Amino acid sequence: FVNISQKIAVSYLKYQEITGKNISFDKRGAPNDLEDMAVDCIASLFMRDDAGQFTQLQRYFSSLVNSPIDLSNDEILVKLRGLVIKKTKQELSRIFRERDPEGAKIIRNIRVALKTSSDLCSFKEMGREFIFSRETARSASTNPKSILNRINCLDSNCAELNSSDNIEHQYPNLRRLQPAMPERTLKHKFLIHFEPRDPVSTIIRKMLMVIAEDPLYQNFLALDVASNLIRIINQELVHERLISGTDSESPMDFVRHKEIELAMNETAQFIATKLKQQYVQKNKLDSQKATIYLNSITDMINDLAGGKETESNFSYLKRHIPNLTQQQYRQDERSIFEYLVKLTKNDLIKNLKALL
Repeated sequence: FVNISQKIAVSYLKYQEITGKNISFDKRGAPNDLEDMAVDCIASLFMRDDAGQFTQLQRYFSSLVNSPIDLSNDEILVKLRGLVIKKTKQELSRIFRERDPEGAKIIRNIRVALKTSSDLCSFKEMGREFIFSRETARSASTNPKSILNRINCLDSNCAELNSSDNIEHQYPNLRRLQPAMPERTLKHKFLIHFEPRDPVSTIIRKMLMVIAEDPLYQNFLALDVASNLIRIINQELVHERLISGTDSESPMDFVRHKEIELAMNETAQFIATKLKQQYVQKNKLDSQKATIYLNSITDMINDLAGGKETESNFSYLKRHIPNLTQQQYRQDERSIFEYLVKLTKNDLIKNLKALL
């Protein structure tokens, strides 16, 4: 049963790779074993309670087992496939957030903009999601610049469209046969209109305005292209600020850095106390393992508070346990360590909010 579930998860991961998602490599470019990743994704389905019962599987299948309708093996397998794929999707989201927290935040902000903006809409095709302006897609005579000005006169929010026929019927002026505008060209034209304080919804509208003005290209934009462009521009802005501010740190900046350092130390002390009282004194961890956990978490705190790109929880722990494997991490370390990481982030956020 575990092997069947794993094979379903592997097939879904392979499908995601075919559609362009980077599943097989971690953030450092090291290859991942899809079979190991599949096991990691579905592991929580096989968690047991104190009585040894598989709680999630029982909750999902009990209604089917007790149903008066006799289900065939094939029908039950279809139900299992739905459960495994749903769980794999959930775990992939967690893995992607750990691998690329900045990218996950940008994607989330774009989705919020799509949900809350009445003029922005999306459709899915060939495994990719595309964003467009309904106003431009409906009328060939619409001035693209009106995308920025006439957003309140449109009707209710647009749901995600998945049918190509439905899209072409409702939005006949989507230029679906033209090629996409090259990213370098889009960036160059977009920066003319970009303002650093623009919210994500305005950034998307400006990108769509740029591509709509050129009839040689599509007037819709791939979500991953928009996300990548926002990331690049954000990195360039941060780089410019770092360069311009290197030699001009004010006394107030110095005080703020000291305050942040104090908040980091308070969080580290909080976790050290938690480890001692809850784990070492109760013989759940030996003092050596507790020190390794604390050092790993301290590394993560320094990256978080320093604005650096964070790594996965496994990577932080592996710095101090060089021979640690993914399987050993899942079996022996993950439960306690990830709980401590969650406590760390919550406490650090609380301390930094106090500074604001």
